[in-house]
Amino acid sequence: MTDIVRILHSVADARALEYHYGKKAALNLLDGTAAQDTGKVYLLHEFTNRKSQYNSSGTRIENTLYEGKFFLVKHADYTLPFYAETGNPTETGKYATGIEPLLQLFALLGNDLACHGLTVTQWENIDVTDALDANMDGLLCSYTITVPQAYGN
Repeated sequence: MTDIVRILHSVADARALEYHYGKKAALNLLDGTAAQDTGKVYLLHEFTNRKSQYNSSGTRIENTLYEGKFFLVKHADYTLPFYAETGNPTETGKYATGIEPLLQLFALLGNDLACHGLTVTQWENIDVTDALDANMDGLLCSYTITVPQAYGN
């Protein structure tokens, strides 16, 4: 069976995203100078929860249920307004430049996973701004994904 870490890393690579996996404290140590590349999008995957699902007789694991979170973010300019604080919704605000473009990417990633034969039962996100020490804007995403035991074998 292929673990969710390898699966999300593969999906991130296919979309040219910078993938990192670890505890939130380690992800927070992302080099801020590397994050200055405003075109680069990061998928920062926090530790995940794994639950085995057994067959009806309880004699064999059939699936693994994964629950977890990841940041889908890019470098932010913390001096920008979020949306319309200056009176008009701006095309250069944090929402327009750091969050809105990632909403479509988030949907594409979810579709990528579903097309690989995985069961996605939760695929949610919430906006984040100035996240982590590297000052990133984007989405904090949560997921519940079931992977068949034979997946990837």
